[in-house]
Parts: sequence; C-alpha cells; structure tokens
Amino acid sequence: MKSVTALPLLLAGAASAQTIQSKPFELVIQSANETLNGQQFTACHSGAAIESLCLNGNPGSHYYLNTTEGVKSPQSGVSAPGVIVWNLPIGNEAPEPEAMSFYTEPGTNVAMPMFYPSYGEVQVVFDSKDQMGIYSTLDDTVTPPSDNSKGKVLKNWYLCDTVFSGYQYRTLSWVNGNGSEKPQNPSCVHVEVERKFV
Repeated sequence: MKSVTALPLLLAGAASAQTIQSKPFELVIQSANETLNGQQFTACHSGAAIESLCLNGNPGSHYYLNTTEGVKSPQSGVSAPGVIVWNLPIGNEAPEPEAMSFYTEPGTNVAMPMFYPSYGEVQVVFDSKDQMGIYSTLDDTVTPPSDNSKGKVLKNWYLCDTVFSGYQYRTLSWVNGNGSEKPQNPSCVHVEVERKFV
C-alpha cells in the first residue's frame, strides 16, 4: 500500500517545485584568439521561431538561467544546473521563452546550440569564473561504461561556420564527447563562454 500512496506524494512534490529565473545576462567570448575576446552572442533567425547563437560583436542578446528550486550544485565551485532561456519577441504579445537545446546531425561531431519552442533542453552550469559548461558523469571510454557520481564540467565550446536550414552563420557550437575530441569542422575555434550580468 505504501508504494501506491508514494507516487501521488512524489508527483505533488514535483508539481510544487518552482522555477527560479536569474537576472538577464549576456554571453561573452574568451579565447586565445584575441580578436574574438569580448565579442558576444546574439540570437539570430535560423527558421520559424528557431534561433542560433551568432557572433555579433557588441551588444549581444539577453539570456536567463532557469533553475529549479531546491536543486543543488553537483560539485564545489559550480552553480546548480539550469536551462538557458531567450525570449522570442512576438509583436505586441508577451515574448515566448525558448530554451537552449542542441541540434545534432549524424554527419558531424559538431552540435549547434539553438533556441526552439517546446523542444528538448540542455542543462548547463557556471563555474566560479562565470564560464559556462555542461556537467557530465558518463565515462564510456571504459568497459563497461560508467555513470559515476564524480563527474566533471565539460567546456567543449567552439565558434564555427555552420549551416542550418539554408542559413549560414558563425555560431556557438559544441563538440560532442569528453573534451578530448577535435571538431571535424575546420573553421572551428575553441572558446570559453562567460556570463556577464546586465
């Protein structure tokens, strides 16, 4: 009988969890390539209600980090995980919040962070320098694969020439893997992505 009553209580707890939205911030490049330092990403049109994160110089778009109340940091010196959100303007109506997700294509190891309405979301964290990363506990370089609790923050961010639905831009990109992989796209330059509050 306990297992029957536990589910409604669990669902009620999940339903009462609230989303906490950060102050607005810009996403700024830090790179060994000095010409890129300080440039920012802006949401750029890549289809119907779809935006990529394009190199824009200054100023960039404003983004928010949505976290769930009560969710803790996965390790010391790292923020609680959350979802990057950008607000799509819709004429005179209230803007439509869109979460960042990854568009992947089987022909490349370079994924494109994009904003879609009602699409899967990518959880990110920020370290003590406000640099964005993705926390992962998976290690599939061993047999059998391990999903351990130690985990690490990956920062596989690149600036690449990309194409999506006929739109060609220089965009923020992500190389899939544990950080040892190199992008097969020869235009890619490694960058750090820093959050700067407005």
